[in-house]
This record gives sequence, C-alpha cells and structure tokens, in this order.
Amino acid sequence: MNGIAFLKQSREMGLTSRADSEEITARQGQAIPKNRTSMPGRSRVRLPEPFVNQPPVLGQGTGMDSPSYINRRNILTAAAVSAVPLSGLAWTMLTSSLPGQQSRTNNAPAGDSGSLLVDSWNPPVRVNLTPAPLDVITLSIDGPYRVLAPGSPKILGDGDRLPESTVMPVGNAIRVGDTSFAISQVELVPVRSPAIRVGKTLYRGSVRIFRKPGNQLIAVNVLALEDYLASVINSEMPATFPEAARQAQAIVARTYAVAHMKGHPEFDVFATSRSQKYLGHQYTDQNGRLLAGESASGREMAQSTAGIVCTYQNQLFVTYYTAACGGRTINGRTVFTDAVPAVKSVVCDWCREAQRYRWTGALDVASVSQAIRTELKKNGSDFGTLQSLTQEAGIEGDLPYYLVSDGRQTQRMAGTILRSGLPSGLLESPHFTAEVTNNEVRFSGRGHGHGVGFCQWGSRGLAQAGRSTLEILSYYYPGSSTVRLRDSTG
Repeated sequence: MNGIAFLKQSREMGLTSRADSEEITARQGQAIPKNRTSMPGRSRVRLPEPFVNQPPVLGQGTGMDSPSYINRRNILTAAAVSAVPLSGLAWTMLTSSLPGQQSRTNNAPAGDSGSLLVDSWNPPVRVNLTPAPLDVITLSIDGPYRVLAPGSPKILGDGDRLPESTVMPVGNAIRVGDTSFAISQVELVPVRSPAIRVGKTLYRGSVRIFRKPGNQLIAVNVLALEDYLASVINSEMPATFPEAARQAQAIVARTYAVAHMKGHPEFDVFATSRSQKYLGHQYTDQNGRLLAGESASGREMAQSTAGIVCTYQNQLFVTYYTAACGGRTINGRTVFTDAVPAVKSVVCDWCREAQRYRWTGALDVASVSQAIRTELKKNGSDFGTLQSLTQEAGIEGDLPYYLVSDGRQTQRMAGTILRSGLPSGLLESPHFTAEVTNNEVRFSGRGHGHGVGFCQWGSRGLAQAGRSTLEILSYYYPGSSTVRLRDSTG
C-alpha cells in the first residue's frame, strides 16, 4: 500500500461522528508564512474526573442568562460568574460582562489582561492521521529531532534532519529509515515546530507511530489543542463565513475534541470527518499546490475563544455538528446514543444558501435493491427487487425511517442505514423522498450530513442576521451553558 494514500481527502460514508462536510470544507490556499513559530509548551493538566469517567448527565439544562458576546467586533469577553476547581482545572461560566469590564479588541497584545489566552487550558490532543492501519508510512523532519518511547523521557535516538523516509514494521521492531527500534511504539519529536511531514502534509507538534496487528502501523499527531483547532476551523469552515460563526465553530470543535479525551490508549480523534477535518499546518493538494491548513484568521478564532467549551448540567458533552440541516436539525438521541438533551431538534431556516439545502439524485433499481439486500442480510432477512420506498410517519425532528418493499414483504430501515449502504454521494443526508420507476429510483432530499446539532451553514445565516457567537451556540444547543476552562494549578 502506498504510504501516503491515507492523506487523500476521501468522503466518509454513511453515519460518522461528525458530518460529511465536503461542502463546508475550506480549500483556501492562503500564502504560506515564511517565519515558523515554536510549539507552545504542553500542558500536563488532566481532565477532571467528572469529564473522564462519567457519561453525560441527562435531564433539564440550565441555559444561559444572557450572552457575554458584547463587543461590536464580536470578540468574546469572559465574565467571572463562578470558578470551581476541578482536579487541576477551574471553569468560568460565560453569561454577562462584569460591571466596567472592557472588551478585548484585535489590537490588544496576546498577553494582556483582556486576552483569553491568560491561564487558558491548552492540553495536548492526539489526532489519528490514518483512517485505517497502513503497511508503510512516509515521513520527513526538517531540522533536529529526537526519538522517544511515548510517555517516557528516555531518548532512543536523535538526528539533525530526517530526509523523506519510510516507516515500517520489521519483526518486533519499528524501522524509521535505516534505524530499527525494538519497541511497539515510537514518538518523533522535532526540536522546533512545525517541522514534521507525514506524506504531503506538514504538522505541528510530534508524531507517534504505533505497530498494530497484521504488521501494520498508525500515525498519531500530538500537538497543543489550540494549534489543532486553528487548523480544524479552516478545514471545517471557510474564512469567508462571518466571525461569529467561525468563533462558534471554534468552540464547538474544541468541545468535541475535549469530550473525546477519554483515555483511549493511542489517540483521541481522527483527522477526517469521522471526527473533525484537520489538514495540519500545510498540505499539498491533488494539483501539487502547497496550501495553508491553518491561517492567521484560524489562529485568531482559536485565540479569541481560548479554553471556551459547551457544557450541559456542568458536564462536557459531544457537540455534534453538520454541514447543512436543510430546515430542521435532527433530535440527537435518535441518531447518537450519547447525545444529551441539549442536542435536540430545532427549526433552522438559516442554511438556505447552502448548495445542498435541497438536492436530487438517481440510481438504477437493481443497484438500490442490491444495497438494501446487503443491509437486510446482516439481520438475516432476504430482499428481492425494490417496488416502493416511502418515508414512515414519525415524530417531527426525529431520525426518519423508511419502509422498503419488494412486493412480498416490507422492511423498516433508518435513513442513516440507507445513506451508508448506497453509493457514496448519492444521499447527501438521511432526509429524502424517493420515486421508484421500472428502471430507476429518483431521490429528492434536504440538507448535507447527518443533520444533528450545530448547523454550519445555519450559523452563517444567524451571524449575518446579527446573532452573537453565544447566541448561535444557544440556538443549536438549547439548555446548554458555555464555560471557559483554565489551569488552576499554578
């Protein structure tokens, strides 16, 4: 297998953790800055126990009294309503500004008293760069580096520079270029950052290589959370979207990442839309152009919201989001078992300008019948040739189910199952109607992605209508609160 094959931006099929968001993805190609910045020191603060070991608490949310998003330029200001130490962390609820509090502007220096970077919580995040284990991984390091065992200060090797090299499992060892390390995992740590390139993408931080069963490998990028977010914001939402929408995206993406820091031995999130799209610091597209995975705008969005996350009843929750809901988001509990009540169905007519607000598609009857047959066979059911496909009457806002009939029997299937079973790109969302003719099935649908939670195109519309960042978050996660995490150990 080609060691860089995993870097191609392939479309995730069916139900994913986030959304199928090709429509929303930025392909911006900003000029690459000549200067390189150093990676900030890694925080060693662990998540508080309630965030690590307990599932999200279900029940009635507390909501927000009023937005603290008051600056005319939409720069967040944190109100110190309460701060409760939680195993090395404190959280500050964002509701309204303190009397006399000044809003931070873009002209304020990064370290001034109004900056949200002061005492902000910035732990490392582990991003799986390989959707599936690979036989070979290609990487290089532009400058001095060390080789460590993850979690250990012991230096296994070092070098002044690593030219493009292959990494592969050899026996019980991992070979990096011409050097073998007789362990099952290694971490390559550049002295400066960004300097490490995996395939055609340049990353900040370090990269860990894990040997997996079947003599295969996965690559995991370890970097500061806020650096990761600077790239995710650009990867998920165009820079042309309003600032309030992009700041909301930053908070949603941060919450999603932190909510997944639950003790997996190797990584927290994927770099694809299986979690959140992450294009690193720089990447080379299919036409050979060197593009920026992050930009000054993306970093500003991360910095201006530093440490801010969404909570429900004082617990982090998974902030599911979708490219365009098509008019109404879907009740999260009908799609994801871990969705809290704040991830509920809301009417959203703010994403009308999305390309896939409405869509059509068609496929021959034989192919649709085969896809249905394959899915039903998993449950021990057989299926002939499709005769009809109709949406079942249900509760408005819940995940739609469909009745498929071959003339002999009728089976019930979720929209997400049909979407994942049919060819990639045919069904843009689980919301559609179908017309079956003798030779063809014609689909008409709405929205793009799974339809749950924060609507990215909807946030654009809300921001254009004058809604603030916190108002946008409250709209899509009713009953939630917004807090700022900070390190309280110092």
